[in-house]
Amino acid sequence: MATGKRFDLSDYDLAGELERLRGNVKKPNILIAGATGAGKSSVVNHVFGRDLTKVAAGEPVTRGIHEYKSDDVAVILYDSEGYEIGSERQRAYEEEVIGFVESAQSKDAAARIHLVWYTINASTKRVTPLDRSLIKRLSEWTSVAVVFTQIDQVDLEELTALRQELNDVISDDSVFQVSVAKELLEEEAFQQYLDWERLIRWSVEELDGSLQEGLLMEIRAESKAMLDLKRKKAQRIISGYVASAGTAAAVPLPFADAIALTPIQVTMSVHLFRYWGINASDELLRTLIGSTIIPQIGRTLSKTILLNVLKFFPGANAAAGVINATVASGITWAIGLAINEVAYRNAMDSSKTIEQLLNQDFSTLFEKFLKQNPETDRTS
Repeated sequence: MATGKRFDLSDYDLAGELERLRGNVKKPNILIAGATGAGKSSVVNHVFGRDLTKVAAGEPVTRGIHEYKSDDVAVILYDSEGYEIGSERQRAYEEEVIGFVESAQSKDAAARIHLVWYTINASTKRVTPLDRSLIKRLSEWTSVAVVFTQIDQVDLEELTALRQELNDVISDDSVFQVSVAKELLEEEAFQQYLDWERLIRWSVEELDGSLQEGLLMEIRAESKAMLDLKRKKAQRIISGYVASAGTAAAVPLPFADAIALTPIQVTMSVHLFRYWGINASDELLRTLIGSTIIPQIGRTLSKTILLNVLKFFPGANAAAGVINATVASGITWAIGLAINEVAYRNAMDSSKTIEQLLNQDFSTLFEKFLKQNPETDRTS
């Protein structure tokens, strides 16, 4: 890196970087299966807050299974058309679904089915032999969640009996009960019976870490529990940039050249904004970064590094006036956590804009996180 060359945001290809980040997101493949009327669309629409089959282009990949994907959607959905219980179609459905999954699992990791959400309409008050067979066979290939829908149409005793029918087929930890009935969603007393959040948490944890980002980008995270999960998992993104900053400073940089780390930190900022779904134009993003983040980084670095770097990072060489890998990593870690926290607060309370929160909270948060040890404070 050239010594003393100041980073110029006007030269930064923001649109190109957004496109690169979008293309680099590893998308989880989710198959949603079950009988006709089992509530497949309701599950998808509630988890993602929109109908992905309308947002993404759909193409048949086998008879009865459509793939829905888009450059702008960070998951790929496979929707099986279902079957009428007792119909001739029922007999072919199992082999179509199993054949599709078996074929997918023989391909490379990106093409495999990573999750199956198998829906059963609780109001039918039955788990069919086909349900049991499919769930058992699918579980041999990938992670399967059984989702009982429309639980508002049954009583607790009936629901318990339905769950018990699967005791010898799948772990109870992988069985969920949901409803989109307004009275259940809005009444706090009924929340204990709904597993929407548990389904999302289970789905995230069943995925490889590299696939979690895509799912978390798309889920409708409104509750504190879901936003807490999203904030925690963002640390994996931050850790990647921390490693890059450490590599950049493997040969210690003079304090005057700390600006050499800025492109890494700017890209991390853009990545976190995108992860949190902050819908801003390229110009607004450029403004947020150029007028808020970069100046505050500069001000905070000039104050904090020169006065306190030895206290926070014993490995710093103050006499030589350099920033080593430990310091570069710590600075980047603190910036990432500060932006992540600001985005989290914005999601929790949208009464203030992201720009207001950055101006109000970023500097304080940066200094707070700078005092933490990135090697001991990271969680997966």
